[in-house]
Amino acid sequence: MSDIKNASITSYFKPKTADRDQANSQKLPKHEPENQPVSETPIPQDTSKNKTKRSLSTSSALLPSKRQDTKTTPTLTPLSYKDLPPSPPSTTSSTLYLTHHTGSLFTAPQGTLLLHACNTQGSWGSGIALAFKKQYPNAYTIYHAFCTKEHSPKTGNPVPVGTTLLIPPVDGDKGHWIGCLFTSRRYGKGKDAAGEILRNTGRAIEGCLGLLGLLGEEVASVRMCRINSGEFGVPWERTEEVLRGVVGREGWVGRLEVWNTEGS
Repeated sequence: MSDIKNASITSYFKPKTADRDQANSQKLPKHEPENQPVSETPIPQDTSKNKTKRSLSTSSALLPSKRQDTKTTPTLTPLSYKDLPPSPPSTTSSTLYLTHHTGSLFTAPQGTLLLHACNTQGSWGSGIALAFKKQYPNAYTIYHAFCTKEHSPKTGNPVPVGTTLLIPPVDGDKGHWIGCLFTSRRYGKGKDAAGEILRNTGRAIEGCLGLLGLLGEEVASVRMCRINSGEFGVPWERTEEVLRGVVGREGWVGRLEVWNTEGS
């Protein structure tokens, strides 16, 4: 019995190395995957440089049509001796026709040119000139700038006497053109002599009529006060004689309205 007991004890404490070897021998071999070549994913290339631009459509139906009926109104600007075209030789012997009226010069209908005598210093300070300044302040601003900025007596570049400045309607809804006849360099005690003022008047009127030829139907009629007879001190009869001696040309205005108004 002791032998059996010892055998059991010996069997219990038997090394387990053999058992592990047997267990390992019964395990199936583990198959590792063979090394396969890894396929590289191609890097996408930018082919935008090779793309051709899309051609624009040439269909006229996709293009907005331009308006053909649009009319633009020309902007009227002042006219001076610089705009005066060369005068062709006169082919007529007609002279100005003067009509005389009494009343206010400023009640003229729209499209009327109002003429008065001016100095080249840029001043409308007294007489009928002051009345023009009050009635047409924007026109005065243009006249003053023409005399003192575009020209300048102080720098030896005054407005030439014997010329005309025509100013388009710029004061409200009056619709009056203003004509500045430069008949004297200065005013007051420094005004030109009567004979020189009269010579300048004839040349200024001729230039005025020439500029009117550029305006066509923009000016419907021409009014003037008894120019030179106020602050310049020249009797009206002498100026009227000069006006009647102005020889007209084809296309020129042939009639002037002379208005006897207070302060002229």
